[in-house]
Amino acid sequence: MYSIHNHSTFCDGKNSVAEMSNAARKAGLTHFGLSGHAPVLFENEWSIASVEKLDEYFAAIATEKATGGKTKILAGLEADYIPGLSYPFDFFRKSYQPDYLIGSIHLVSFEGQLWFIDGPVEGYDNGLKTIFGNDIRKAAKAFYNQTCEMIETQKPDILGHPDKLLMHNRNRFIKHDDPYLFNLLKETLMLATEKDIVVEINTRGIYKGLHNDYYPGQYIFPFLKENKTKVMMSADGHDTSQIILGFDKLHSLIETESLIEFDIFRL
Repeated sequence: MYSIHNHSTFCDGKNSVAEMSNAARKAGLTHFGLSGHAPVLFENEWSIASVEKLDEYFAAIATEKATGGKTKILAGLEADYIPGLSYPFDFFRKSYQPDYLIGSIHLVSFEGQLWFIDGPVEGYDNGLKTIFGNDIRKAAKAFYNQTCEMIETQKPDILGHPDKLLMHNRNRFIKHDDPYLFNLLKETLMLATEKDIVVEINTRGIYKGLHNDYYPGQYIFPFLKENKTKVMMSADGHDTSQIILGFDKLHSLIETESLIEFDIFRL
């Protein structure tokens, strides 16, 4: 078993790189990756503080790589794409040679304003009201447009939590099977498939009690199967207890649904 979407104290995680890696070894994982939130061009409380800290981050992971053992330790980044406010993904590739990059949208840029979909629910609701006039379809279109732009221009190795705008929606403003929303997601996942980008299936919303399904949810699994999209299990762990939470059930679903799991041994 593997787990390569995880965070440490270099960003918003609760445990050090060493503590997270030791937990992975104790769990008997074949591969374990840290994917700290890459620095962005503004101060915040959740990402690696600056590009200067990246040398220290990658050095800490290199120390764990050199420790040996049966668990292969990987050095990744979860990079945000926020036009004008984030670093090009190629900057990280050329400067630090990470083992992989997860591309994610946490802040939706629209007409000079930012909608933070991953913060407290109050911020989600306020942004939806003040930026989009409570038009959830307009907001969803902006989210998926930005995601597709990231796929086209930044070419991440992995697409992070592609329908996470549903988390704080909580079935209030729109349903996951609304045809407009469903088609936006399918178009996005089709583009990722065409670009040979792995789509993560993220368990964090379920085990944190923030959502009633995976990101993306089981409702899209038949589409992933039909289009031969490569998928990856993701715990999005922020402490040592979370690195494989929900994986047993998700692995069983992946097998039952005959989804194509990416080849972790290529990393």
